Amino acid sequence: MKKYYPFRLIKYLSKEFLKCFAIILIVFLSISLLINFIEEIIFFKEKDINNLFFRAIYLTFLKTPNTLIETSIFIFLFSGIFFFVKFIKNNEINTVNLSGVSNLTIILTPAILSLMIGLFIVAAISPISSKALILYENNKRIVSQNDNLIVINDSGLWFMENVNNNYRIIRADKIINNDFSKLYNSTIYELDDQFNFLKRYDSKLIFINKKNWILEDVNILDKKNFENSNSLELNFKSSINIDDLKNIFSNVNSVSFWDILENIKIINLRGYSADELKIKFHKYLSLPIYLFSIIVLSTIFTIGIRKELSNFVYIFLGIVIGIIIHFLNDLSIALGIANKLPLVVSVWIPISLIIVISIINLLNINENS
Repeated sequence: MKKYYPFRLIKYLSKEFLKCFAIILIVFLSISLLINFIEEIIFFKEKDINNLFFRAIYLTFLKTPNTLIETSIFIFLFSGIFFFVKFIKNNEINTVNLSGVSNLTIILTPAILSLMIGLFIVAAISPISSKALILYENNKRIVSQNDNLIVINDSGLWFMENVNNNYRIIRADKIINNDFSKLYNSTIYELDDQFNFLKRYDSKLIFINKKNWILEDVNILDKKNFENSNSLELNFKSSINIDDLKNIFSNVNSVSFWDILENIKIINLRGYSADELKIKFHKYLSLPIYLFSIIVLSTIFTIGIRKELSNFVYIFLGIVIGIIIHFLNDLSIALGIANKLPLVVSVWIPISLIIVISIINLLNINENS
């Protein structure tokens, strides 16, 4: 009789799990493409642009990689359910047990494979997703007829806006106390449509009230009159408001895993809280472990109950567990942002809870196998 080596079983289990994962991924990909496409069509329907259909498709494909990363926990949850249910319905678990292999091998093979895929997502997919999202936001800004540019780098905060076919470039050292309505030590350049210098304003402090900017203690250099002048206070209207400033720094999904720590340092130097980036960093760090635990968790109502249920019940239970996990994540992070919990702890608490439940369930299945 030919001996049955465990590595052959592991190869078979890996192949079957990847098949299940591919099917669930295609389902989620299709749903994401459809939802994102509908959103883009709704966005474009009131815009007078050419090639609306193709532009919507282009933006949909740029946004979808980030959507898949955001829903990766649900993808792996349903992949695990699909995989174990398939084994139960085909009665393959008993066959594997009779060959002398425990249930731990059946569970840990897809779990470890998920951990490896999670590492690949963090290391390789997140940079692609972040670049695609940056392209997506730039295209949406152009379509929205918003030519404003807002960036942050080592030299400060930079804004550029189009004003009556002329341009205004604004540079500020930093914001004050995480308050985007106050820009410290700012310089504003007014340029014509050929980017020739017209006027320069130097201000110690700028107060922003919606789109009304108030400059205090201003020094003005006017090229037309070739003279300097000073003003205690100066008002002007801008097409940039506080929400524009906040949004550009709050979309942490446009920052890849490899750039997060550098961006945290830069943003902190500019006076803005980098809490969202810190949360994102630890989410990336925990993702592989999270996916490993999710696969083990999916055995609770599959292998764990030792009873075959209908496909509808499995889908329903998967949705319920997914909603609970999502709620716990949001609740814990909300407590962290509100300073009720340390920020890092708030990210890891739901993961730690799932890990503990998964380990207990794993030990229970092993004892009963």
